[in-house]
Amino acid sequence: MKLLFAVVCTLLILLSAGNVECRRHGDSDSDRQYKLFVFGDDYADTGNYPLADLSKTTRAWYYPYGSNDKDHGMSASGRFSNGLVLPDFIARILGLDESPPAERSREQDGVDPSGMNFAVGGAGVVEGTHEAPKLGTQVDKFRRLVRHGIIDKDLTDSVALIAFSGKRDYARVNDMTSSEINAMAQDVTDKIADAVEQLMDLGVEKVLVSTLPPIGCTPWLSRSSDHSGSSCDSQKVSSIHNAYLEEKVFNDAAVFNLDLTTMFKRLTSGSGSLSKKFKHKLEPCCEIFDQSEYCGQMEDGVAAYSLCSTPDKYFYWDDINPTHAGWKAVVKELEESIKNFL
Repeated sequence: MKLLFAVVCTLLILLSAGNVECRRHGDSDSDRQYKLFVFGDDYADTGNYPLADLSKTTRAWYYPYGSNDKDHGMSASGRFSNGLVLPDFIARILGLDESPPAERSREQDGVDPSGMNFAVGGAGVVEGTHEAPKLGTQVDKFRRLVRHGIIDKDLTDSVALIAFSGKRDYARVNDMTSSEINAMAQDVTDKIADAVEQLMDLGVEKVLVSTLPPIGCTPWLSRSSDHSGSSCDSQKVSSIHNAYLEEKVFNDAAVFNLDLTTMFKRLTSGSGSLSKKFKHKLEPCCEIFDQSEYCGQMEDGVAAYSLCSTPDKYFYWDDINPTHAGWKAVVKELEESIKNFL
């Protein structure tokens, strides 16, 4: 259908000496009804991880997560932040209020017209669990819903977002050799490239794929150096991963490089105009007392963490995830290029 449309448009342009402008229905920004489909981990989950008793994996359903989220009653909504997360701000660029609903909350025979979120906190691209399925399993869920007609097979003006923090797949980074890191990066990026191809084969028109941020700078790994940022990519994990993405994924015009690497560096190094608002660039707002603990953990009724009083001054919320203000600034920096891509 797309090929036929292109051929007809070309013929019309030639016959009219170039005075015809060809646009698909819905191509004007005011008429477009975008559909967003989200895949990923903590960076993108908006409520897919099953609600259960408080634990490290379920923490996004408990205080202090969501404690500054005006859009959800200042309470936890399954988002791994104090407020909104990456797909919420991407959705606003598409004219939506927030990320499409989590797949977990889907009615048996209904899908929100804005799309669906399949991302699950704790998932990886090649690693996953039953509760936090890996990327391929998330895409399989999407495929089944399309084939069964639950998600409309007409995916005109559809956009997919694939966003991973890397924490699951590169969990052993400090103990991995250079060859192991290289092999893992090859495998992870192969799986991302395969997911992009499958989504486009199913009819998704545009795909946003996040690069791997400088994980050595996240509180998860920078805590050992007192959050100095002195070894942000000492093992070159992000550089290797992103080089493979460039080779395998970003050479397709329908795929957008959601450059979290550059944005995270810009906002936490003091070189960007928006970075000045983050007085605390590498230490988290929700800081644990011990490496084995987690944000939100309670021990005999006592918090095993400290909480900052001004989260908007912090880029990071917990060990790996940005604050509401951090994500908002990241997407603000990328907004113009995303709009141009769409």
